[in-house]
Amino acid sequence: MREHEDVQERTTLRYEERITELHSIIAELNKKIDRLQGTTIREEDEYSELRSELSQSQHEVNEDSRSMDQDQTSVSIPENQSTMVTADMDNCSDLNSELQRVLTGLESVVCGRKKSSCSLSVAEVDRHIEQLTTASEHCDLAIKTVEEIEGVLGRDLYPNLAEERSRWEKELAGLREENESLTAMLCSKEEELNRTKATMNAIREERDRLRRRVSECPGRCSQACSCTGVRDVDR
Repeated sequence: MREHEDVQERTTLRYEERITELHSIIAELNKKIDRLQGTTIREEDEYSELRSELSQSQHEVNEDSRSMDQDQTSVSIPENQSTMVTADMDNCSDLNSELQRVLTGLESVVCGRKKSSCSLSVAEVDRHIEQLTTASEHCDLAIKTVEEIEGVLGRDLYPNLAEERSRWEKELAGLREENESLTAMLCSKEEELNRTKATMNAIREERDRLRRRVSECPGRCSQACSCTGVRDVDR
């Protein structure tokens, strides 16, 4: 009889320690869920900014290349990502609620054991040990639930969204590269235009110089003829 009570007491203490540990785990999980919600909000803001940046970059490329015969591929941004995030958050909340329910049942069993009289029969002690065994199973279920929550929080909750974001970033990089290429092309055209203008100015100056020489020729010829006539008279 005494041996049964000692076993029961040790088992009760062990489960009380596990309850305390699980309470700490619940508190930590709640913090993780809060951080996850904050991260979700920040990611949604980042995706909104990325969408705006993509739209702006594509607009700039279209503006720069509107005189050229080039096809532009529009960027498709999925609008159902918030639904994915909400579903994952609801899943975490459901798991957390299940953990709370299991712990409540475990505590009720242990508290009932502590309030019971120590003068128990062997059958009653065996019954309480059976209850504590059931509580142990609940505790194991709670730990498994904790591991499931940690698994959900630890893995990438948005695999498709990560792929989409990678694709957007690649498209954005491609648009930027194309924009830089068009800008370089425009700069090259401007330099060529400036060289052409300089050549045209030089040609105009040469033309004007030749015109002046042509316009001066009759006067010089007239002077030359006059000088020749004077020399002939003197002779």
